[in-house]
Amino acid sequence: MARIKIPAAALFICAVCVILASCKPAEKAEYYSDPDHYVTATGTITFLNCDEDNEIVYIGFSDLSPAFSDSCFKISGKNYERIHENGLLEVLDLGQQITFMSAPKYFGDGYVMPIVSITVEGNTYLDFEEGVANLVADLS
Repeated sequence: MARIKIPAAALFICAVCVILASCKPAEKAEYYSDPDHYVTATGTITFLNCDEDNEIVYIGFSDLSPAFSDSCFKISGKNYERIHENGLLEVLDLGQQITFMSAPKYFGDGYVMPIVSITVEGNTYLDFEEGVANLVADLS
């Protein structure tokens, strides 16, 4: 019986496809649609950056309580539009302590957990129910 040699590049491509297929958007939408997966957290802002297209804001924290598997989070899609409309980006600053909600599941290397609710100094800039609905809609 003859052996078939498969190039290493083809094996690598297949492995990457399997990994990417394991993080289907439907799985994320199902996970994030369950309100029981979310926790309320507080943290001190140590990093704040919008992407080039001003469609995503990345927020890094210290003193996270409770602790998450990472300290960087993001607000994107419809939730970014909402916080932009509500003026959140004008009030956020390094060293500021905020309260937010996110779900702790980590969907692979390089994944950034989403924020679905955010309150700064007693003012809510993104409501939980709207934030979850927007995130799930963006994933669908």
